[in-house]
Amino acid sequence: MPASKLRPFWIRLWRLALLGAAVLVIRHAVQSRDALEAAAALAPERLRDFFPDIQSLGEASPANGWRPALDAAGQTMGYVTTTEPESARIIGYSGPSHCLLVFDLKGVLTGIRLLKSHDTTDHVAEVVADRAFFRQFKGMKPGALPDQPLHMVTGATLTSAAIAQGVIEKLGRAAGTSLRFPEEITLEEVQRLEPTAQKMLPSAQHRGGFDVLDAAGKKIGIAVRTSPTADAVVGYKGPSDTLMLLSADGTTLRRIALRRSYDTKRYVAYVTGDDYFLNLFNQSTLERLADLDFKEAKIEGVSGATETSWAVAEALKQRARSLLEAQPTGWLRQIRWRWQDTGHVAVLISALLMALTRLRGIVWLRHAHHLGLVVYGGFIAGELLSQGLLTGWAAHGTPWKSAPGLLLLGVVALLGPVFTGKQLYCHHICAHGALQQLLARRVGFAKRWQVPPNLDRWLSRLPFALLALVLVSVGLGLAVNLNALEPFDAYVLRLAPHGHTNELPAYLYPISGLLNRFVWVAGSASIAIAFIGLVASLFQPLAYCKYGCPTGALFKMLRFTGTNDRLGLRDWLATALLGIVALLA
Repeated sequence: MPASKLRPFWIRLWRLALLGAAVLVIRHAVQSRDALEAAAALAPERLRDFFPDIQSLGEASPANGWRPALDAAGQTMGYVTTTEPESARIIGYSGPSHCLLVFDLKGVLTGIRLLKSHDTTDHVAEVVADRAFFRQFKGMKPGALPDQPLHMVTGATLTSAAIAQGVIEKLGRAAGTSLRFPEEITLEEVQRLEPTAQKMLPSAQHRGGFDVLDAAGKKIGIAVRTSPTADAVVGYKGPSDTLMLLSADGTTLRRIALRRSYDTKRYVAYVTGDDYFLNLFNQSTLERLADLDFKEAKIEGVSGATETSWAVAEALKQRARSLLEAQPTGWLRQIRWRWQDTGHVAVLISALLMALTRLRGIVWLRHAHHLGLVVYGGFIAGELLSQGLLTGWAAHGTPWKSAPGLLLLGVVALLGPVFTGKQLYCHHICAHGALQQLLARRVGFAKRWQVPPNLDRWLSRLPFALLALVLVSVGLGLAVNLNALEPFDAYVLRLAPHGHTNELPAYLYPISGLLNRFVWVAGSASIAIAFIGLVASLFQPLAYCKYGCPTGALFKMLRFTGTNDRLGLRDWLATALLGIVALLA
């Protein structure tokens, strides 16, 4: 291959590697800060509005992460935990959110507080302002699912849905916790069933269970128990808790042992002394055990303790059923497809047709495409790519489960310039860019302003300077509201409650009647940038895109045409800046 063709290939590879390195630097920096903040969030002095007499916190339960709130005498007043680590993988719009959960002595959720959110500031503000959203969780119990669909916050649906899922998943993990049988599974009792067991770790496969490891660290089984799933199964006098040792893959019951029972001691002794009954369910798959018909299988209870033994058998059956129901599904079934995602796919198809075919030469069709982007992509879906969004994905992962269409937009926006040499997102997908193009072509009273060459050169550097500011602020944890640097949140509106009046800037008074029917999710900075950019586009086409958009600057750095087919000053400055941030973060 000629050297002239090899050079662009290596430049593309270098820039993609630089982008990947930036993601790693951002992720390491943000997650390191998160670990420190999480520890500080559970300081006793920050919990006194829930427990006025709190003096300290006990050790966290290895099964569910709950920590007892202790008074001066060491008495437990309730329990606290956070939705982490479960919520760390639940991405809202641009990142996860973490909550403090407070429980009373009966395990009922009595308090909830948002500790930290990596979602966009404006969306989080909408959730915090909706007190009904947080009130709906109070009174929930571990393992209990809500009786009706949860209320989500309009204008911040993805953010509120991520918070709700974090709470529900934490309660689901606590399904392995029982206030009736609070004693966790110990290594000693597992060793009675499996002598080679040397260590136990919380199981990722079965909530409330533990992976059993041998001396070499090899997984040889999974230990679970029937409580609290079967706490309501009463024998002669009360329920029983049974240890279940599963195979290493978690699909087969190997052995059982009765842990503790509220039944009559004599009847419990009959059951524990009957080896035939205790070995009756060995090597049963969870599927067989969950659907087992005791009479059809000719399973008989222990003589003299029939009701107690039948309760143990029924508890095993119920627990097997719950384990099967909780098993994770395939990745495809985890995706929640929304109407917005269908719209995003339609926008992508339209954008590719306009960018790569001769359809873009049909004026009325091009204008219709731009109008559709403004109406749907801007005001209806309200999901535009921004630095707040992209840095959130870099730090915490992408919302491939909750917003796959939005993720697809991001992939096309980042890789489109690399493989097509075209600014697909900026020219054919972005609602703000589309509105600027419509205004520049359809409003005839404004005379185009010729920007002096020197001023144009300096103004063109502003987006890259803002992009550098984004990297520094995220990497070093500076208090910079990234959404206030861009206008995209100005497209996110929701209907105003009755009697509400917006506090509008003076330059928007002429359209105050219309705007007072809606509530802006965006802050005043985003609204001002949007308005000023649109006015400027009347005199200079795509003025904001040229002179103010850091997201567009990122896509432009990945574009490979003309002078961009060689490494330039921007590449070296970006490399140096990334190295400095990596050292300081």
